[in-house]
Amino acid sequence: MPVIKKSDEEIRYALMKGNILKRMEAYQVTDKQMALVTGMAEKTFAQKKNHPERFTYPEVIRLCRKLKFPDNEILEVIRQQ
Repeated sequence: MPVIKKSDEEIRYALMKGNILKRMEAYQVTDKQMALVTGMAEKTFAQKKNHPERFTYPEVIRLCRKLKFPDNEILEVIRQQ
């Protein structure tokens, strides 16, 4: 069976998910803490963390501030293709 190539958008979402997870682990931030920062329920944050395309722009900005994303990674997250 042929391998189906991921779209550029799917790759960006996977990278964003990985960046969120690694920074949460590095800074020892829990889902509960991130939920408070982004203004949502813990369960909602956990779901959006696994599907980062569901975050709103203001949520992404708060998330990037809390997890101290460098400027180049922030631009990578919010740029339009």
